[in-house]
Amino acid sequence: MHGRLKVRPPDAARRRQREEKLRLYRSAMATLLEKRERGELDAEVLALTGAVLAANPDVGTCWNLRRCALPPEPADWVPGELAFVGGCLGVNPKSYGAWHHRGWVLRRAAPPPPAPAERAFCDRLLAADPRNFHAWEHRRALAAEEDPEAELAFTGALLSRDFSNFSAWHHRGRLLAPARPAGSPGSGALPPHRLRTELELVQNAVFTDPNDQSAWVYLRCILSRASPPPRILCLYVNREDATLAVTFSRPVMVGAKSSALKATVDGSALEGAWRSGEGRPRPSHTWLCDLPPGPAPPPAKPRLRFRVTWEPDPAHREVTLPAGEDEAWWQEPVVARELFWPEVGVAEASVLAGQVETCRQLLELEPRSRGCLLTLALLLSALDPLAHEEETRRCLRELQEADPLRRGFVADVASRAEAALGVLRQEAGPDGAVRLRLPGKALTSLPLLEQMALVTHLQLAGNRLGGLPPALGGLRRLQVLDLSHNGVTTLRGLPPLPRLEELRLEGNPISHASALAPLAACPRLARLRLAETPLAAAPGAAAHLAQLLPRVDVALA
Repeated sequence: MHGRLKVRPPDAARRRQREEKLRLYRSAMATLLEKRERGELDAEVLALTGAVLAANPDVGTCWNLRRCALPPEPADWVPGELAFVGGCLGVNPKSYGAWHHRGWVLRRAAPPPPAPAERAFCDRLLAADPRNFHAWEHRRALAAEEDPEAELAFTGALLSRDFSNFSAWHHRGRLLAPARPAGSPGSGALPPHRLRTELELVQNAVFTDPNDQSAWVYLRCILSRASPPPRILCLYVNREDATLAVTFSRPVMVGAKSSALKATVDGSALEGAWRSGEGRPRPSHTWLCDLPPGPAPPPAKPRLRFRVTWEPDPAHREVTLPAGEDEAWWQEPVVARELFWPEVGVAEASVLAGQVETCRQLLELEPRSRGCLLTLALLLSALDPLAHEEETRRCLRELQEADPLRRGFVADVASRAEAALGVLRQEAGPDGAVRLRLPGKALTSLPLLEQMALVTHLQLAGNRLGGLPPALGGLRRLQVLDLSHNGVTTLRGLPPLPRLEELRLEGNPISHASALAPLAACPRLARLRLAETPLAAAPGAAAHLAQLLPRVDVALA
């Protein structure tokens, strides 16, 4: 029933045959283990392991015993052993033990077997199963010492027969290794002539089958190879908090006494330990260092000059805290093209524009191509987020309709696009306040917080966040946070926000006062709005909140 074929139980003769095979296997394994205990690693061990592995190549103990029993000098047993392993792979082409043993034999061969013979062996297995990742890894190891152009031609031949061969696309991407050291500016970017060749190949593939995802994934990979190294985006120093905050473009790991990240104040090194703005010992965008107490009496507020260096970046960053002032900052100007998709934003605009036109032409023929809709939305946001704002939103809406199983992923992509637009439109007032408004944008995540380091007023009402990311601790200037009507149930994991004065949580399903416990670590919190929440209607809520947050004005209605 349910469309499944019935499997007849084995007859008596077949049962007897299976029982006899099991008896022989158990007898052989018992003999092998006894001989191992006695240290007798002789020709009989090779014969017994050969019999067992020929029937079942996945018995790791037999492979280990076989390696111990083989003569230490390769001599003339290498060809025979390679032939034996080839037979085992004929039984199970994806046997981990067999592939490991083959690599072990090849490493001990002197001289090594001809590479063409090994490549031909891989070709036979790949012809039977193009997704045999063991064979691909073996071939990739062989190609490491060969001309990569021959391997590129090999993958091109496979893709000409089947553009859906994702393994061939992956092998091709691995062959196009970075020409410059990782971390250097533009490292990994393909030369122009190679990039044109790859883009033509992808174009042929997507116009042949627009709904196959392999070529689209490969296109996004080759366009995003020029990953910019992490760099310092912002310095913020606050005299009252006695803290220096350093914000990076990407999460980095900084040790407590890091030699990579150094800071000086008026020429003297800051000796304090670095700690993550998230409050967790893991890679983070923001790292904090406590300032030493000043030599002057407390009322004095002298001028202080801070200089920060990050070892991978030769440039240094400086910020001066004027006399009498409590805070100062330096921030790198926001580059719109590098905001949404930094790896692609540094590519030539003409290349991105050409891919945009290709995607638009294809959508006229296949308006529900998922790979095309996603790629076009990403390219438009990387090319010019503000100029293509509505087209990007339309592509993402159509993608959610065409691919309902990945609505969550598409919603996160849309959240990043909306956050990028919000950062580009943030307003800085004459009083130093920076306002960023993202109400009703259907946000499911809160990305690009590293670009919001100086925001003082953050409006996020009417979204679908559900919670707050620990990276919010990097917003050291945040004073007013509006999270009303977001589906937030708890603030657990929220790091201390030293400048937060007002928090709006109206309309969120918060039902217990303990869910607000992290707010006790916000020293300046003065106003908390909890109207239209289950907690507001709970008996004794006011008393519980007064005990938890004694200095906060809590509004339950």
